Amino acid sequence: MKRELEEFLNHLVAERGLSPNTLEAYKTDIREYLKICGESVSEENVLNFVYELYSLGYSSSSIHRKISALNQFFNFLLEKGRIRKNPLDFIDKPKQWERLPSVLSENEIKKLLETPDVKKETGLRDRALLELIYSSGLRVSEVCNLKAEDIDFNRGVLKVKGKGKKERIVPIGDEAMKWLKEYLKRRKTNSPYVFSTSKSKTITRQRVWQIIKDYAQKAGIEKRIYPHTLRHCFATHILLHGADLRTVQELLGHSSIKTTEIYTHIADPQLEEIYRKKHPRAK
Repeated sequence: MKRELEEFLNHLVAERGLSPNTLEAYKTDIREYLKICGESVSEENVLNFVYELYSLGYSSSSIHRKISALNQFFNFLLEKGRIRKNPLDFIDKPKQWERLPSVLSENEIKKLLETPDVKKETGLRDRALLELIYSSGLRVSEVCNLKAEDIDFNRGVLKVKGKGKKERIVPIGDEAMKWLKEYLKRRKTNSPYVFSTSKSKTITRQRVWQIIKDYAQKAGIEKRIYPHTLRHCFATHILLHGADLRTVQELLGHSSIKTTEIYTHIADPQLEEIYRKKHPRAK
């Protein structure tokens, strides 16, 4: 895809006479997509890219700019016959990227987590993986890079390297700890990575996303699933159960609380529903 990117930039110079600064901006935005999603061009990868930007705290205007750059790049690839369709033609336009992320209910989460067949090694791995993401609110990349040495089973915490190589200590729930211990005890690989392939290599981000989607489908969950869905659920559910925003910010590893504040907007309608059901004089 590097060659296609260079061709696209040359096309912009020849056809539109863009300035070096503008060209550099296009290059940076498209390279960021390639770094996060690889060279695959699909609707799912574009959505993955947007949610990754969102989780990093990018403003809607920045996301709008990056998507506009991608749209032009994809149209260029389409004209050259390098791709069959522009995925941005089939999903919401940039102005709508500010929609709240999809969140599963606690009952849906329970169904999802109980779906893997733990009698099989891959099923046991997947149960531990799903439990851990939901228990600790980890990013997919953080799960992929997690090593056994990063887990302190005595304290019930793990060490995570987040964005910008910032380290944070995150607690692990008892249920996730139970499945992690069982999985590590029964797995047949000696990989230093907790979640690995049969060849002892770390599991990929794309594979984790596919695992979540597959089990959601098996569990009969019809909501759209994204790479950060379980992370969104973690944050929303602990807010609903009384956690304060600063604590959630620390657990998620957000550098700015503005990024965390989105979860208060997700939780508000659910809090109202809980109030209507539970308060003795709400009706």
